[in-house]
Amino acid sequence: MQNKNNHMNKLKLLQTILILNALYFFIAAIAHFFGLTIFPMYDKNLYSPYHDTLLALCDLIFVMIFLTITKDPKKNKDILNTIIAAFILVIIFNLSIIWKIEITHLKIIQTIVETIGVVITLILLVILKPKN
Repeated sequence: MQNKNNHMNKLKLLQTILILNALYFFIAAIAHFFGLTIFPMYDKNLYSPYHDTLLALCDLIFVMIFLTITKDPKKNKDILNTIIAAFILVIIFNLSIIWKIEITHLKIIQTIVETIGVVITLILLVILKPKN
């Protein structure tokens, strides 16, 4: 009985993390679409209506994927594995942005904060992922 309760608690925590990610990406989609920011160190020069609209679309796709997984994480474990792989790519790409692209000091800090958030989320998703 204890093992089943532990399993249910892990599942609920995973669902909560997935919902929080969906909420974050929904807010990011709104910010990108309207040229707003969720970070205090916003560089308006980086806003591009074309690219930010595409980013908003990608953010909304992430929202749909997170909400799909949330309904039944066991059934949607393959999709969860895809999100885990996508987050690994996000980390690699963010590190390459920090390394390769000349951006403002504040934008580098924002990218580092985003990367740390993704790393923490990735670790939680891997730990809480259903085993069977």
